[in-house]
Amino acid sequence: MDGREFYRRVQEHAHLTWRGVRQGVNSTDDVVLISHDGHGSWQPGHYTVSISAIGEHSWDDLQAVLTGKRQPRIMSHMTRIVGYYSQMHNWNGSKKAELRDRQKGNYGVPEMTKGDGSVKEVERQEAAKQTAPAGV
Repeated sequence: MDGREFYRRVQEHAHLTWRGVRQGVNSTDDVVLISHDGHGSWQPGHYTVSISAIGEHSWDDLQAVLTGKRQPRIMSHMTRIVGYYSQMHNWNGSKKAELRDRQKGNYGVPEMTKGDGSVKEVERQEAAKQTAPAGV
């Protein structure tokens, strides 16, 4: 579907509202912001639709997702950390690990030990403590 056609269809829809376009870090991260007033679905919603999704799908498919008639095939996971919303698909491994730790409430820093101080070294020493005979 063409972007102009998508915009026209949203504008003509009685229950959808065009909110704007948000530019991502890369042009492939650009999204359109759409709101649905909740009519005919279980609740109102705010949606981001990637520019590529508009080009790849028909209006019928896009409208069904935007109006809550069916679930999207691909979800864009977002989270709110340190006061702003962020898409998670472009996060590095450290940021994802930080989110997992926050969800668990695990804010501690691993105890540093002799050796190279790496996490693997700490894990190795912890495993050795657990397998050592009592009194050693």
